[in-house]
Amino acid sequence: MKDKFVYSIKGILKFLALGGVIAAAIMAPNAVSSFKFLFRDENFVSWKNFNRKRTKQYIGYLVKKKYIKRARKNGKIEYKITEKGKGRITKYELNEIRLSKNKNWDGKWRIVTFDIPEKYKQARDAVTQKLKKIGMFQLQKSVFVYPFECKKEIDFVSDYFGVYDHILYLEAKIFDIDTKLLNEFGLKRLK
Repeated sequence: MKDKFVYSIKGILKFLALGGVIAAAIMAPNAVSSFKFLFRDENFVSWKNFNRKRTKQYIGYLVKKKYIKRARKNGKIEYKITEKGKGRITKYELNEIRLSKNKNWDGKWRIVTFDIPEKYKQARDAVTQKLKKIGMFQLQKSVFVYPFECKKEIDFVSDYFGVYDHILYLEAKIFDIDTKLLNEFGLKRLK
């Protein structure tokens, strides 16, 4: 049940982040079905079970948490996303990051290295954990390797934790430990 709640909340927040406005009319029976196209995630709660009462509960929760705000416009009540709500969406996106695994490797390694000062230790530890979690190989304490393009994902992670200036992204060929990395990612040496 909690998963359904999280997916529903996330769906509503993403819709609002895209510039949508939920009018009070959404509370009308069957009105929610017009938003179906936004939530095609296979894990999402079935729209047959997503009823008016539940919609009110989710929106009430979002208002209480200050992720959305309620306003009256042209005699109608509308809900819009707040900065706090936008931050929450960013956190959802961080949790959903996955690195691609292309079929054809180009022979280059993507290397992420960082020197994050001690005063940002918490961010440094979070970056380290996130890089491991998304599938990068930890070569040294602050050096991670991946065989496929992942710059966008690394930029997102470094921006999220506020350490963009302390992270370096490189593409290179590595000869000394190439065999170890090939085995780690299940790749074959290019001819």
